[in-house]
Amino acid sequence: AWGQAGAGLYGSPNWWALMMIGRFKDGVTEKQAAAKLTPAFQQIAYHGIGTRDPKDEPPRIYFSAAKGLGTQRDGMERPVGVLMAMVGLVLVIACGNVAMLLVARNATRQREFSLRMSLGAGRGRLFRQLLTESLMLVTAGAALGWLFALWSTSALARWSELDLNVSPDRSVLLFTLVISTLAAFVFGLAPLRNAVRVPVGLAMKTGASASQQEKGRVRAGQVVVALQMSLCLMLLVGAGLLVRTLRNLQTTDLGLNAKGLLVFGVTPPQTATKLSEVVHFYQTLLDRLRALPGVESATLMQNRIGSGWANNTDAWVDGARPEGEKSSPMRWNAVGPDYFHVLGAKLLLGRDFTDADTPAAPKVAIVNHTFAERYLGGRNPIGHHVSGEGPKGPQYVIVGVAADSKYTGVRESERPMSYMPYTQLEEVATMHVEVRTRGNPLGLLPDVRRIMHEFGPDLPLLQPTTQEEQFRHSFSQERLFARLSSFFGLLAVLLVATGLFGTLAYRVNRRTAEIGVRMALGAQRGQVLWMVLQESLVLGVVGAVIGLPLAFGIGRLLRSSLYGVGPADALTFIAAVVGVGAVALLSSWIPARRASSVDPMIALRYE
Repeated sequence: AWGQAGAGLYGSPNWWALMMIGRFKDGVTEKQAAAKLTPAFQQIAYHGIGTRDPKDEPPRIYFSAAKGLGTQRDGMERPVGVLMAMVGLVLVIACGNVAMLLVARNATRQREFSLRMSLGAGRGRLFRQLLTESLMLVTAGAALGWLFALWSTSALARWSELDLNVSPDRSVLLFTLVISTLAAFVFGLAPLRNAVRVPVGLAMKTGASASQQEKGRVRAGQVVVALQMSLCLMLLVGAGLLVRTLRNLQTTDLGLNAKGLLVFGVTPPQTATKLSEVVHFYQTLLDRLRALPGVESATLMQNRIGSGWANNTDAWVDGARPEGEKSSPMRWNAVGPDYFHVLGAKLLLGRDFTDADTPAAPKVAIVNHTFAERYLGGRNPIGHHVSGEGPKGPQYVIVGVAADSKYTGVRESERPMSYMPYTQLEEVATMHVEVRTRGNPLGLLPDVRRIMHEFGPDLPLLQPTTQEEQFRHSFSQERLFARLSSFFGLLAVLLVATGLFGTLAYRVNRRTAEIGVRMALGAQRGQVLWMVLQESLVLGVVGAVIGLPLAFGIGRLLRSSLYGVGPADALTFIAAVVGVGAVALLSSWIPARRASSVDPMIALRYE
């Protein structure tokens, strides 16, 4: 429910907004509820303010369905969907590892399966055995995973600076059980096909007789590893783009020096009902703050920079629209004396605001560089008049031009901006104080609270924090996604490295006799080493070829979440490809060294 009476500002009793939540009775429609509540709402809206001016539009009550995150849903839906896709890909990689483990394990049991079938065991009995083994494996893994999730979710939430409760609940447990059950059936059914197709006479044959089946299993394992590498490449690209975005947000030029600034909100005491009394309160507060040890300077602002709040209107220059009939948007903020000096923002022309800019003094304003270039291009801005209320509204003389600086948040692009002294507004209510300190800004809070308590015990500090932290909060969502995606990317790397290591170790173990023959016939250790490494590099190249189109796709999905980096950023893609190659080499190094150190005489007696 929104209401407005007069032309007041945020914090004033004449300007207010209420967001309420309720539940309709059964059978009551929105139209019926609005008809019943509107008269009472309109009466309450002017309680304490007075009779409504007939020219004012009456306040209205509006309904909208509660949707959890509400307005944040649109901005978070796609990034959260991408994160969920990353979780699914990590699950696929993990399942691939388990599948290769079971294939390798069951490959050594072909003679056992053949012997069982020759003794009368049917397919159903073999399936029950394999399913039981899979259930035991998956149950143990799910139990350990659940215990790990109980600990890791809280740790991951703290690391990602997530304020929500993400502890696993019954829904997550049910989802885990369903996925685990499906995995158990898949892992139980997968080996059954090969088990029942084994000829009964295989139990009496040598390992060489099953070479064709061995080759088939090797090719299947290589395909799985290549697909895992392609998924890993996609995850690394997504994580790299989000990490680079976070880095760009952290290092972007704010146009001011946020380090060493303490910011907090203050509402004047209720006894200050006149503009002069409110101005006197803030002037006295600034004087007291400036006298504190460790304080260099202090000022005020109506909208806290970096908080997302902004005053928006159309600009009028010298009583006319600067771009003809076209709308000329402008953001503005009411600030205190020495504003640009305290914030460390650069003044390109003119002067800063001073204590001499009182309510009785001529109205003055300072515009930013974008305003001067767009609306006063080629002319000296000093001396021109700017207004946000049309040709009949208050006219402010431009006395300075400031460099562009961030206002609502770090992601904000350059926009026309004007500043005017808070003392020259018609009404002043809640303001935010910026204090520049020589040391730790938060260390000044006890002294600031003591001063505020002296003004009145009912005057709390509103959201005290550092200005650096305030700007960091403006990209908290990007920080969350970057850290979570990095975690999933690193987890994928670990899983792929484990899978490749296991596959190559199995291959080396099965090829011990072959390697021994090669070395007995003159093959050098370096050649054997390269033979094994070459296999992993080929898998890495195939994985990269498959994964690059997928990586371009995830880059396009993340386009709206990126800042200062494109969805096809070359550096990110090169780093991801190099990362996959490094994983392939490092995970195959130990099996390759083991292969090159095989003793030919022992290997020839391997069978």
